[in-house]
Amino acid sequence: MEILKSARYGIVKMLEILIIFLVAVLTLVVLWGVFTRYMTKLIPVIGGQAEYTEELARLLLIWVSCFGAALAFERKAHLGVDFFVGKLHPEAARIVAVIVQLLVMALALIVFVIGGWDLASGQMTQQLATMSFMTRGMVYMALPVSGLFIILFSVENMLDLIKAPAGVINVEPEDEG
Repeated sequence: MEILKSARYGIVKMLEILIIFLVAVLTLVVLWGVFTRYMTKLIPVIGGQAEYTEELARLLLIWVSCFGAALAFERKAHLGVDFFVGKLHPEAARIVAVIVQLLVMALALIVFVIGGWDLASGQMTQQLATMSFMTRGMVYMALPVSGLFIILFSVENMLDLIKAPAGVINVEPEDEG
């Protein structure tokens, strides 16, 4: 059990570091694009906005969104409506919460993993216009990878729900302080 907790901690830390890095790069890329666009007006020799900035910013935004969604799900900070669940009997609330986790797993599997894999593999031959070393498939690989993270965290949430004593359902985000 201690090995699983350690692995989970490592996965979450890796996701946090990856997202921080991607957001930092996204910020720098957007700033560079704006800088080169407006410097063209002052110094025409530059020749225009750096070509790759818009496409790279789009790519980074896709990755940040997908991995951020997985991390938000791990922290139970995702959008959820638990008003009606809170009105149920504790055992009924637990059953509903388990069903919700099963639905999340099914959705993540069908849409993110299977659909994302189909999308990514179908786009592996299409190079990006301004970054020819990358393909559209590489961009969309964020979908199946983040889907696997969501499934992993959903399984963990479901096991926690099943193991929890009757009447104790943690649907609130965990405090970090």
